[in-house]
Amino acid sequence: MGNSKQKVTYTFEIDNFSQRNTPFMSPLFSSGFSSGFCNWHVYVQPKGNRTSKYMCLYLAVPDPHSRPHLWSRVTSFSFVVVNPSNVLSSKSFVGTYRTFNEKQPTSGFIRTGLTLSNLQEKGFLVNDKLKIEVYIYVKELHGGRDPKVLPEEKKETVYVHGFELLQSQVKSANWIFDTYPETALYIQPQDPQLKTAYMNILLRIYETLYYSPLEKLTESDLSNVSNGLLDLTQAGFKLEWLREKLEKVTLGRKKLSGYEAHALELEKQLKNLELMMSNLKAKIKLNAERKLDDI
Repeated sequence: MGNSKQKVTYTFEIDNFSQRNTPFMSPLFSSGFSSGFCNWHVYVQPKGNRTSKYMCLYLAVPDPHSRPHLWSRVTSFSFVVVNPSNVLSSKSFVGTYRTFNEKQPTSGFIRTGLTLSNLQEKGFLVNDKLKIEVYIYVKELHGGRDPKVLPEEKKETVYVHGFELLQSQVKSANWIFDTYPETALYIQPQDPQLKTAYMNILLRIYETLYYSPLEKLTESDLSNVSNGLLDLTQAGFKLEWLREKLEKVTLGRKKLSGYEAHALELEKQLKNLELMMSNLKAKIKLNAERKLDDI
């Protein structure tokens, strides 16, 4: 089953993430019609396990021992740990095809490289919530569909200039097309899913360059933006306006780095002056005490 390669996404959030010391289990969800109506859980170990100090992510089949004899699912899946403060810094974990069965109903990633301090410092946690996306494609299914099929999670989408977008993306997309109407006039991909994927990249770059504070942007972020612009340009997007914005942001970041370095140097000089003044005051006090002793 599952000849279609359309991937179904499930998104969930973990509240009070920094305070969790025990594994978290997501609500039960379905991978939908295109993947055989299979139900799943996601397990998250926020602070790792006995063999790993990093956050662990697992995809799991519920009730593995109550299923038909010799059931199995050959599945590819991936997780995206979303960074709301800078979507280009979101972390993706992509698995090859894994076989789920009664003996091995769980599979995932134990060395994600993500620790609690890392997630906090890089802006992954907003109000102590962590957002995770799950992408699943079931290539083979043996043992039938799940007896209790959950409705597939649907996100409200709208079409903007031929691109299927989430409602939350419409405002940014309209601004782009109204301000720079040539942006997507000559794009090559006609597949709807591929067009949407490219538009998601474009919107992420737009949000990064227009809304990310300069002090939070790193060289790696700007390099990712540059690579993304190259991919979009090769696909036919006209993005001179974004390249100019990238140049301005890069220059601004360099200037800010220079100011920060200058500020650090001034702070160092100030501390040296304060130390000299402290030593001078101590010397004056000592000399005064000696004169009193001589009287």
